[in-house]
Amino acid sequence: MDVMDNCHTISNEEIENHLELGRLMLSRGQYSDALSHYHMAVEADPNNYLTVFKRATVYLALGKHKAGLDDLNEVIVLKPDFLAARLQRGSVLLKQGRLDEAHIDYEWVLRLEPY
Repeated sequence: MDVMDNCHTISNEEIENHLELGRLMLSRGQYSDALSHYHMAVEADPNNYLTVFKRATVYLALGKHKAGLDDLNEVIVLKPDFLAARLQRGSVLLKQGRLDEAHIDYEWVLRLEPY
Protein backbone atom coordinates (compact mmCIF):
# COMPACT_ATOMS: atom_id res chain seq x y z
CA MET A 1 0.00 0.00 0.00
CA ASP A 2 1.31 3.43 -0.94
CA VAL A 3 1.74 5.91 1.91
CA MET A 4 -0.27 8.46 -0.08
CA ASP A 5 -3.26 6.09 -0.01
CA ASN A 6 -3.63 6.87 3.68
CA CYS A 7 -3.64 10.65 3.43
CA HIS A 8 -5.28 13.40 1.47
CA THR A 9 -3.50 13.76 -1.82
CA ILE A 10 -2.82 17.31 -2.90
CA SER A 11 -3.29 18.28 -6.53
CA ASN A 12 -0.54 19.90 -8.57
CA GLU A 13 -2.56 23.11 -8.49
CA GLU A 14 -2.64 23.02 -4.67
CA ILE A 15 1.10 22.38 -4.60
CA GLU A 16 1.66 25.39 -6.86
CA ASN A 17 -0.58 27.48 -4.61
CA HIS A 18 1.48 26.49 -1.56
CA LEU A 19 4.68 27.34 -3.42
CA GLU A 20 3.35 30.74 -4.47
CA LEU A 21 2.09 31.51 -0.96
CA GLY A 22 5.42 30.39 0.47
CA ARG A 23 7.24 32.74 -1.89
CA LEU A 24 4.90 35.60 -0.99
CA MET A 25 5.27 35.02 2.76
CA LEU A 26 9.04 34.79 2.36
CA SER A 27 9.15 38.10 0.48
CA ARG A 28 7.20 39.69 3.35
CA GLY A 29 9.59 38.29 5.94
CA GLN A 30 6.90 35.99 7.34
CA TYR A 31 9.24 33.02 7.59
CA SER A 32 7.08 30.77 9.77
CA ASP A 33 4.14 31.14 7.40
CA ALA A 34 6.42 30.54 4.41
CA LEU A 35 7.77 27.42 6.09
CA SER A 36 4.25 26.06 6.59
CA HIS A 37 3.46 26.43 2.90
CA TYR A 38 6.76 24.97 1.73
CA HIS A 39 6.33 22.09 4.16
CA MET A 40 2.92 21.28 2.67
CA ALA A 41 4.41 21.35 -0.84
CA VAL A 42 7.29 19.06 0.19
CA GLU A 43 4.94 16.64 1.92
CA ALA A 44 2.89 16.43 -1.27
CA ASP A 45 5.90 16.05 -3.59
CA PRO A 46 8.98 14.99 -1.59
CA ASN A 47 11.01 14.27 -4.74
CA ASN A 48 10.92 17.84 -6.01
CA TYR A 49 14.44 19.02 -5.22
CA LEU A 50 13.62 22.70 -5.79
CA THR A 51 10.77 22.63 -3.29
CA VAL A 52 12.96 20.91 -0.70
CA PHE A 53 15.66 23.52 -1.40
CA LYS A 54 13.20 26.37 -0.84
CA ARG A 55 12.15 24.86 2.48
CA ALA A 56 15.82 24.49 3.44
CA THR A 57 16.44 28.18 2.84
CA VAL A 58 13.51 29.11 5.07
CA TYR A 59 14.71 26.79 7.82
CA LEU A 60 18.11 28.48 7.63
CA ALA A 61 16.53 31.95 7.70
CA LEU A 62 14.72 30.91 10.88
CA GLY A 63 18.00 29.73 12.42
CA LYS A 64 16.92 26.08 12.26
CA HIS A 65 20.27 24.93 10.94
CA LYS A 66 19.86 21.21 11.59
CA ALA A 67 16.56 21.04 9.69
CA GLY A 68 17.99 23.22 6.93
CA LEU A 69 21.06 21.04 6.65
CA ASP A 70 18.90 17.91 6.58
CA ASP A 71 16.91 19.38 3.69
CA LEU A 72 20.09 20.41 1.85
CA ASN A 73 21.39 16.86 2.23
CA GLU A 74 18.12 15.57 0.77
CA VAL A 75 18.35 18.01 -2.15
CA ILE A 76 21.83 16.71 -2.94
CA VAL A 77 20.57 13.12 -2.82
CA LEU A 78 17.76 14.05 -5.22
CA LYS A 79 19.95 16.16 -7.54
CA PRO A 80 23.69 15.74 -6.85
CA ASP A 81 24.74 18.34 -9.42
CA PHE A 82 22.58 21.16 -8.01
CA LEU A 83 25.28 23.73 -7.29
CA ALA A 84 23.17 26.08 -5.16
CA ALA A 85 22.52 23.30 -2.63
CA ARG A 86 26.20 22.37 -2.48
CA LEU A 87 27.22 25.99 -1.99
CA GLN A 88 24.56 26.58 0.67
CA ARG A 89 25.50 23.39 2.50
CA GLY A 90 29.16 24.36 2.36
CA SER A 91 28.30 27.73 3.85
CA VAL A 92 26.28 26.18 6.68
CA LEU A 93 29.02 23.67 7.44
CA LEU A 94 31.63 26.44 7.41
CA LYS A 95 29.59 28.50 9.89
CA GLN A 96 29.34 25.42 12.11
CA GLY A 97 33.11 25.04 12.06
CA ARG A 98 32.91 21.81 10.09
CA LEU A 99 35.73 22.90 7.84
CA ASP A 100 36.63 19.55 6.31
CA GLU A 101 33.04 18.89 5.25
CA ALA A 102 32.63 22.43 3.89
CA HIS A 103 35.88 22.04 1.97
CA ILE A 104 34.55 18.89 0.29
CA ASP A 105 31.45 20.74 -0.95
CA TYR A 106 33.45 23.73 -2.18
CA GLU A 107 35.95 21.47 -3.98
CA TRP A 108 33.09 19.60 -5.60
CA VAL A 109 31.62 22.85 -6.91
CA LEU A 110 34.99 24.03 -8.22
CA ARG A 111 35.48 20.76 -10.10
CA LEU A 112 32.09 21.17 -11.75
CA GLU A 113 32.32 24.94 -12.34
CA PRO A 114 36.00 25.92 -12.29
CA TYR A 115 35.38 29.52 -13.40
